[in-house]
Amino acid sequence: MPFVEGNSEAAASDSAIATDEDRRALVRFVEFLVIASACAIWLAAILNVRPLLSANDRSRWCTVWSLVERGTYQIDEISRKRGWDTIDKVYHEEHFYSSKPALYPTLVAGVYWVVKQITGWDLAEQTVATVRLILCLINLLPMVAALLVLSRLLNRYAQTDATRVFVLVVAAFGTMLTPFIVTLNNHTPAAVGVLLALYPAMRIVADGVEGPSYFALSGFLAAFACTNELPAALFGLALFGLLLLKSPTRTLTWFVPAALIPLCGFFITTYLCTGGWKPFYMYFGTEKYLYVVDGVRSYWLDPQGIDKGGDSALVYLLHCTLGHHGIFSLSPVFLLTLAAWLQPRTWRDRPLGLFVWMGALLSAAILVFYLTRTANYNYGGNTSGLRWMFWLIPFWLVAIIPIFDSLGRRRWFRLLAALLLFVSAFSAFRPINNPWRPPWLFELMDVWGWISY
Repeated sequence: MPFVEGNSEAAASDSAIATDEDRRALVRFVEFLVIASACAIWLAAILNVRPLLSANDRSRWCTVWSLVERGTYQIDEISRKRGWDTIDKVYHEEHFYSSKPALYPTLVAGVYWVVKQITGWDLAEQTVATVRLILCLINLLPMVAALLVLSRLLNRYAQTDATRVFVLVVAAFGTMLTPFIVTLNNHTPAAVGVLLALYPAMRIVADGVEGPSYFALSGFLAAFACTNELPAALFGLALFGLLLLKSPTRTLTWFVPAALIPLCGFFITTYLCTGGWKPFYMYFGTEKYLYVVDGVRSYWLDPQGIDKGGDSALVYLLHCTLGHHGIFSLSPVFLLTLAAWLQPRTWRDRPLGLFVWMGALLSAAILVFYLTRTANYNYGGNTSGLRWMFWLIPFWLVAIIPIFDSLGRRRWFRLLAALLLFVSAFSAFRPINNPWRPPWLFELMDVWGWISY
């Protein structure tokens, strides 16, 4: 009899192990399907996009072409070509330059140079094919890599399978990073950099990993994110301080030197472009933006539409959060993030708790920073979302983990989460062919007569 009982217990144990392995295999397969589906949708969007969508991305493409074809940051020649002109330019020492920071367009120019050597394509002549191929290399591949890293992060720090799948689906289909995959922009590389920097930092802080590569990767990627979104310097400093407390020697030995690589690249390319250490972006409102050349007046002498600004600080805050460009109105799935921030008991004692706290503080600080820029109350211009907050999306995704772990077993919560995701995905996919257009909520309010710009 004992022998039979022993066999029965062993069989039950083996069955439980097999069931657990089957469950994990199923979850991994679902994660693979989510990433593969996102990749297919993003690829289709890129291969159908009409290049040079807006003044914003044309400004960067002008720099890319000029660097490779003329060896200069001056964009006078290419900006005169039909369909290439841009309002995002400055007039400096009798030449036009892109107003965008120089490092990222310089890196993209390196990609274009390689593409041209292999294919023979000229960006100005074979524009459609060249732009689409470059976007696959600089947007699609990094975004897929980010999803793969996020999947690893979720499998390590999320406590339930439902959380792992839900947060990955949100990242793949429910954020405003999705429409920007079809355009040359700084928000995609910044957000990818933040996410890729967070994972090794979490391993160091939460798991006690002390490998030099983790410190170096975190430093390099955090600094790279900073070079694409200048306010993200707060993130770089916060991460540096956190890791310095964890391991001063490794942070100074590995994090700092790795971070100096993109930072040096930023200042060197800025100097080569501007002749100084400040990017042209920081001269907004000066004579570099406000010019009259050959009788043609700068757009910024008399901005139109939403670029006029004029909203009060309170109205601007409303539309940045719950209004026509609102974080929570266009992407209501991040109301779960807000709920997590307001319930620290769900994450206070968890390994990722420090990063949830960091995300909340950074989000508040960046929002306050832009509220102080009263001369530029334009919500990021004619665009489908509050784009200067997009680099914080990885933090918002991380914050969903503890709240979903805590409430994800409740039917009402799952239904609510699905509804919030539905609206968020709608907002993300509606402008998938061109993110440089007003959000659906903006257009609806305009039709109803609630707003007038």
